[in-house]
Amino acid sequence: MFSTAASSSWLAGFTVCLSLIVSIGAQNLYVLRQAVQGEHVRACVAWCVLIDALLVAVGVAGMARILAVPPRWRIT
Repeated sequence: MFSTAASSSWLAGFTVCLSLIVSIGAQNLYVLRQAVQGEHVRACVAWCVLIDALLVAVGVAGMARILAVPPRWRIT
């Protein structure tokens, strides 16, 4: 039915997708715990959104700066 290469590729893709769906990061766990306990939920969510946006902006700006510099090596 499936070749060995196709089935191994499918299995690798399936496990990667499953690991991304199943995993709960420390930040998400903290927000969920705060929501269940009902303590400072809005402040916690606002803080996490602000920090995430800041980290994404710093990452994008850093990558833009790295990509703006021409490489010093040449592939021939």
